[in-house]
Amino acid sequence: MNKFRHQAIAVAALILLLPLAPLYGATAAPAKSPSKQPAPAGKPEKQQLGPKDMADGQIKSVTCKGRSLDMAFDDSYEILHLHTDNYFKVDFSAINFTPSGIMNPCKTAKGMYARVYYYDIKGHANQGDLISVEFRK
Repeated sequence: MNKFRHQAIAVAALILLLPLAPLYGATAAPAKSPSKQPAPAGKPEKQQLGPKDMADGQIKSVTCKGRSLDMAFDDSYEILHLHTDNYFKVDFSAINFTPSGIMNPCKTAKGMYARVYYYDIKGHANQGDLISVEFRK
């Protein structure tokens, strides 16, 4: 009878301590191996960035959606397609002039001359991740 009593106490202790197992690093089941299936469609993977680059030219178009900004930039050699997921993180400045009022790059940048700094996107010619814009007159 004594043997069964010890087993009953051990089972009761296990039942009481089981909810605490994750706190002490114990796991109830072995971890599953990673799935061989591709990730679900949704947000595209982050592009690999190349070296930092610079161009002088004119802003041909600007499209904003939320905080993202897409810019077509003509450096008289080619049209660059520049993008940022958050244009609040892009440094905007004015060189050789003082802007009148607050400049909104989504509304006032089209047609302006500028120097842009960006990271090239590997494997995609004429595309870049926008870093900064220096408006010029």
